[in-house]
Amino acid sequence: MRFVAMPDGAKLRVAVWPVPEQVRGTALVLTGRAEFIEKYAESAEALAARGFRVVALDWRNQGMSDRPLPNRQIHHLTDFATLVDDLDEIHRQVVAPVAAETGGPVILLAHSMGGLVATLALARHADDDPDRYAAVLLSAPMYAIHSGPLPRWLVRGLAGLGHACGLGARYALGQGDYDPAEGRFSLDNKITADPKRYAAFHTPYAERPELRVGGVSFAWVAAALDAEDALRHTLPLERVRTPVLLLSAPDDRVVRAAAHRAVVARLGNARLADYPGARHELLMECDAIRDRVWADIDAFLDKTLAPGDGSVVG
Repeated sequence: MRFVAMPDGAKLRVAVWPVPEQVRGTALVLTGRAEFIEKYAESAEALAARGFRVVALDWRNQGMSDRPLPNRQIHHLTDFATLVDDLDEIHRQVVAPVAAETGGPVILLAHSMGGLVATLALARHADDDPDRYAAVLLSAPMYAIHSGPLPRWLVRGLAGLGHACGLGARYALGQGDYDPAEGRFSLDNKITADPKRYAAFHTPYAERPELRVGGVSFAWVAAALDAEDALRHTLPLERVRTPVLLLSAPDDRVVRAAAHRAVVARLGNARLADYPGARHELLMECDAIRDRVWADIDAFLDKTLAPGDGSVVG
């Protein structure tokens, strides 16, 4: 683990795993909202077993990266472009040198909020650096958050009102600090049907309170809705030629799976894989689902990274 300084002075925690015995390339892992590097140890092991040297980071305002607010648990952000900037800087300072040392292509594995940032980055660099990633794997990307029971227009209005009242960095309505009661596994949870993988998030939160992240700020909500609108209406997704495999849970209760289909339809080189019965965290689901996910990832990478064949599966 080490810390990498961003141009604005924020320091982000980064981990680089050892070089695997059989080297295939480098994999950059982008975590979801409120997550941290350690949660992805099992996924990193799976990637290493497939020949990838893994790099992962803690986004600003979560994990052990810098959190500027007095209440460190408020997940605050004013523009998701800031996270795309951070991703670009991590690529320049860490990923590119690691990839040059390791050899082979660079792939990206991103979950939920990380998947949103990854897609924004693909759109940003569709023309100036289209080959930055040889393949991108998106797990339940956060293209549209479930706002229920409130309609989206009302959530947008409340976020705007919070800004207007000078409360942008305060918890949005209904949000608050992490509740330790969430650490008790329930079959009704939105994340995973696997209790051990559920604990991979909540046990570190119990043992290391400094990792905890609570709810989101008014400004974070507004920024997420702005990013969603950009994906739907303005970003040049059609110019993205990077092969993308989007893993989706049709019954997801954290993000709206319908948005996955809409974005895949616009991306220039993407396919969708559905997992009925799965919950939001496909990489941390029960073995019956997770094994299918990794089988689809293997088939995608085998085809996409085959010498002389850069086409997407399907």
